[in-house]
Amino acid sequence: MLLKEIMQKKVVTISPDATIRDAAKRMRDYRIGYLVVTNGETIKGCITDRDLVLWLASGKNPDETRIDTIMQSNIITSTPETDVFDASKLMARKKIRRLPIVENGRLSGLVSVSDLASVIEEEVDNFLHVEEAYQL
Repeated sequence: MLLKEIMQKKVVTISPDATIRDAAKRMRDYRIGYLVVTNGETIKGCITDRDLVLWLASGKNPDETRIDTIMQSNIITSTPETDVFDASKLMARKKIRRLPIVENGRLSGLVSVSDLASVIEEEVDNFLHVEEAYQL
């Protein structure tokens, strides 16, 4: 199975010049903990709820700090044609929970660990049923 079959196509993004408060509000409004930072459809980075919490501990003003000053800019991406098992190995190796999907240099989707977990669980279950039938 390929990532294009399971990826979330509607990805919540934020501009690099948005503020920390903007990011926190967007996460709250969409009930998510991850935003892809984009300039148009080009990925510039990402920011997580953990990034916001660590920044908040600094005591700075959330209305005066831009996202691009704290975002992670070296993010790992994949393509829609990537196999789910290859993606899961990549995510495990890089210790990431979300994988932006890029096609022709533009953001086209997002896959999370939970997206992969349900597919892998189904594949393992199918394998076990085949193995069980073989033993009969």
